[in-house]
Amino acid sequence: MKTAVVIALWVVALWRLPAAIRIPRQRPLWVAFACIAVASTIARPPVRNILIDPFGINNLCRVVQHILGVGGSTAVLLFVITMARPTALRWGRPLLYASAVVGSAMLVTFFALTPQPVEADNYFAANLGHGTGTAYCLTFLGYLTIAMSIASWLFWSYGRRAAGTSLRIGLRLLGAGTAIAVIYTSWRIAHMSLRLTQNGFVTDDDTTQVIADLIEYTAIALIVLGNSVPAVGVLWRSIVYRRALREVRPLWAELIEAAPGVVLDQPVGRSPRLQLHRRLIEIWDVVLILRAYTSADLIAAAQQEAQAAGLDDEGTARLAEAMWIRVAWRAALNGATTRTDSPEESAEQDTDFDAEVRKALDLARAFRDPRTAEFVRHHLEQPA
Repeated sequence: MKTAVVIALWVVALWRLPAAIRIPRQRPLWVAFACIAVASTIARPPVRNILIDPFGINNLCRVVQHILGVGGSTAVLLFVITMARPTALRWGRPLLYASAVVGSAMLVTFFALTPQPVEADNYFAANLGHGTGTAYCLTFLGYLTIAMSIASWLFWSYGRRAAGTSLRIGLRLLGAGTAIAVIYTSWRIAHMSLRLTQNGFVTDDDTTQVIADLIEYTAIALIVLGNSVPAVGVLWRSIVYRRALREVRPLWAELIEAAPGVVLDQPVGRSPRLQLHRRLIEIWDVVLILRAYTSADLIAAAQQEAQAAGLDDEGTARLAEAMWIRVAWRAALNGATTRTDSPEESAEQDTDFDAEVRKALDLARAFRDPRTAEFVRHHLEQPA
């Protein structure tokens, strides 16, 4: 289980590295996963034997792990504040940095005051009932409790209004993961506090450890999953946009024959969304130009012909649009003059990009529909 967790953390950290290099606001989340991944890795015996044990200080690995945990939780807070409350960064960033430094200093101080006779497999269990050891553990756990509580609240509040389904799901999973992390730290704090006062706990020490591990791994799994869902969503949308780009290209290539001047020269980069957005702009610009070659009678005839096809309202609208556009396109290619009685463009426009993509895809299919070609043949000798 621990090996699987370490591998998952490194996969996420390496996966997020390119985005962290390119996008400053993504760096805190990468730092968080990198800190947690390094903290989990140095606890593995082969790594600890090489990097930590030569210093000859028992449990030095634990304090390094916990300082990295403080840094990781601070980075998570920075990330979620950047996303949900960017205006709070001005005063929040210095406060978080100061808190992390103070928390780390307290850990080092309590660690130095705590006897370290042997290397402990479980540092929390080894310090049950010991004053300075418990103070050390409660400092670490208390810091995580505060940080994860704030992060959970911000993840959930931002998740309710975030754009995009995958982002909302990801933020809610992150909020659930950090909330369960609070349950983990609270469980540990209650256990250690009661043992320090010689009071019994609801479970024995071994059962408490098993429950704590289960809660901890659940929290990590949800945080890893919550981080991955938006990235998978972005990847899926890129695939969808690339496919849409291929599907609308024939329509775009034909339409610009009638108005090559609409093609923009500025490069748009490699993003399939930006490339598709450019193509849609150029397609609708040509359609706007072609309206000058049509008439209200032609549009009405196209509407009547499309209604006879027995399609739903959306399909009928796209087929009718394709019919009059293709007639006007042919007229423009044949050198016809523009009309003075062409109908004005509808003021209604989609502000949803995905809706615009669907509209263009439907138009591209309707443009190639045999019924559209038949309609054009019937109107070749009529003025567009």
